[in-house]
Amino acid sequence: MLRALGTVKHRVKNNPVSHAVGRAYRRVTLVEPSSFDTVYHCCTQKTASQWFRAIFSDRLFYRYTGLEVVPHIALGLREAHFDGQFPMRTIATHLYVDYPTYNSIPKPPRYRTFFVLRDPRDALVSWYFSMKYSHVDRFETVRTLRHELADMDAEAGISHLIRRLEGFGFFDAQRSWMESPAREDPSVRVMLYEDLASDNAQFLTRLLEYLDVRMPESDVRRLHERHSFRRMSRGREQGQEDINSHYRKGVAGDWRNYFTPRLENELRETTGDLLSVLGYE
Repeated sequence: MLRALGTVKHRVKNNPVSHAVGRAYRRVTLVEPSSFDTVYHCCTQKTASQWFRAIFSDRLFYRYTGLEVVPHIALGLREAHFDGQFPMRTIATHLYVDYPTYNSIPKPPRYRTFFVLRDPRDALVSWYFSMKYSHVDRFETVRTLRHELADMDAEAGISHLIRRLEGFGFFDAQRSWMESPAREDPSVRVMLYEDLASDNAQFLTRLLEYLDVRMPESDVRRLHERHSFRRMSRGREQGQEDINSHYRKGVAGDWRNYFTPRLENELRETTGDLLSVLGYE
């Protein structure tokens, strides 16, 4: 396993990022505080995690929640763990964790959690292009994978990443959320990347409803427009590809353009009935 995806300790008490965010929001007039003490945004990589972070970091979102963003920077999945409870009145965003790790975090009396699920085949394609071309290389994992993928075509590169992601715990993390008691917990919801990709305005509305954010429709539209694919990709429409952009294509189902029978078989041999468990078969 690559070192950057090894043991992760996230010290959430006295988090300096939270303090910095707090200073940024001091001049924002709070309309109505969130009814939840903490919100947990859980996911694996390649599920639009930076879009969620941008939404939650927007001053307009803060105005209707009073929740300060605490971003989880570490990439760890299988061996990630936390030292304590997140600060009150925060939203912990892009927690790359499996369900048991999430479940180990001490929770306040009032909280909401959602996990973002994506077809692992689309995630693999996104990993390939991101690691080979677009992701910033400040992490050792990215630098290592970029070197490994340099001379590989898409089929060879995705095959390589199937093995890598299995080692990282990526597929096990997805499975853990779908096979966990979270499926019966009203405080936890699984949301689909595919719904976000097909209609991100409607997805945003449903997300705000789930988090009990009472934002007027006009401000919901403003929030969506600020973080639309066109705005984030500097003018491209969804489906228009730029392999050098973090926002490469913004669609679901792109795996069909890259998955050969060999890759289908390799994924099934590696992950077993994962596609069925996740609802993608």
